[in-house]
Amino acid sequence: MTEAIGGVFKDGKSKVTKTSFRFLQTLYNLGPSPEPNLTVLRSEKLPQGFKDFCAKVSIDTSSIQYENDDLMTCVRGGDDYGISCCVSYQDLGKRIQHFGARCNMPKTLLLALNEGREEDQGKLVMPGVEKLSDGPLNYDEVMRNFKKTMAETARVYAKAMYIIHYMHDKYYYERAQMAFVDSDYGVDIAYGIAGISIIADSLSAIKYAKVTPLRDENGIAKDFQIEGDFPTYGNDDNRVDSIAQEIVKAFSEELKKHATYKNANPTLSILTITSNVMYGKHTGATPDGRKAGEPFAP
Repeated sequence: MTEAIGGVFKDGKSKVTKTSFRFLQTLYNLGPSPEPNLTVLRSEKLPQGFKDFCAKVSIDTSSIQYENDDLMTCVRGGDDYGISCCVSYQDLGKRIQHFGARCNMPKTLLLALNEGREEDQGKLVMPGVEKLSDGPLNYDEVMRNFKKTMAETARVYAKAMYIIHYMHDKYYYERAQMAFVDSDYGVDIAYGIAGISIIADSLSAIKYAKVTPLRDENGIAKDFQIEGDFPTYGNDDNRVDSIAQEIVKAFSEELKKHATYKNANPTLSILTITSNVMYGKHTGATPDGRKAGEPFAP
């Protein structure tokens, strides 16, 4: 679940109550926990005492996320909304969201570098991916293969989400919750990407520096030798930011090619929170210099 706390009404009145404070206090009572997922709808108009307590809890627990309530109310035109699946706007009672988790994009890139073989034991999981030229990685060759592995990953991802939500409704339809939703409700499917900064930095390194894969006896890239500097994501440098944009757009377009359960509207979020350690643990070294097993950037 995602619990949205705070925010203001159109008339400027705060939605903060004593129970808003109680929800935040649970982060001390429960200790580290993936649930509840607490989102504060942050507005400059919120009571100062509540903003101060939010700041304290954030510093102490690192377990609150924030959504710009002033922006969301302005853009979406309503104040009766909540947050679903970490970051997604939902009109309460009018839309539902099918959770889509996140796709491990760095592992998808490694499939492109290893002829469709996974990077741990070298098992072929995606046939038809061409072998790259020997020596330093060529950006155009890598991108050609990467777009192919993204397309196949999107196909499997979309089919998996269809099956999951179809079977969930078949065997565990949540009647109590659905009783609070309009009969003719809208549906979103919340696809996601994990590791976009790793992808951006890896492709930037390949394009602007010299990256040579260090392969084992079976030709699997186990590590990478990087020579030279390259722009990194998060520094307002369009050379690398544009790469991130291109990949997100390409993957989103691939996902939209596939049918969704209940004709859900496909959305795509870019985040790794709650899973950055686990994703990294099961992903090999990447061309940006990240070592095998290291967490993704959260």
